Amino acid sequence: MAREFVRFLRSLALVLVAVGLVAPAAIAETKIATVDFQLALNQVKEAATTKARLEGMFSEKRKNIERMQKQLMSMQQEIESQQAILSEKALAEKTGQYQTLAMQYQQSYVQSEQEMQAQYMQEMDKLIEKMRTVVGQIAEEKKFHLVIEVSEGGAIYSKGVADLTAELVTRYDKAYSG
Repeated sequence: MAREFVRFLRSLALVLVAVGLVAPAAIAETKIATVDFQLALNQVKEAATTKARLEGMFSEKRKNIERMQKQLMSMQQEIESQQAILSEKALAEKTGQYQTLAMQYQQSYVQSEQEMQAQYMQEMDKLIEKMRTVVGQIAEEKKFHLVIEVSEGGAIYSKGVADLTAELVTRYDKAYSG
């Protein structure tokens, strides 16, 4: 998130410098467009297949975590139901086993979530880099001077500005779909 904010500030600084250096008549001729990468990520075909592939990769880990969770619940019920009949030593032993398993479960859960999130972000970053290339091509062809990405905080308001998102999705799918 901080990386995107720094990128936004740099872009804003460049725009302000450019506006200050360009004559008012040239500003009127400046063509600006917007694009929404988040919306495009929800629409391009490669993103859907990437998400499905990632889900498949992590389904076994999720199943193992769910198994551990069921085992924990079973142990807890067992301890609660046998609490009155177990000796103090046996109860302490079962409680210790439960706590050990609970710690393993928690560590596995956190590690798995972090791995999935890191892999997801890495894959989405790759897609966004490809999108940047496609947007650059569109901007060159249509002679836009500036394209602002709206979902990362680059634009707060835009009226009468060309939105390239739909064209990005169409061209991306054409360029990168098998």
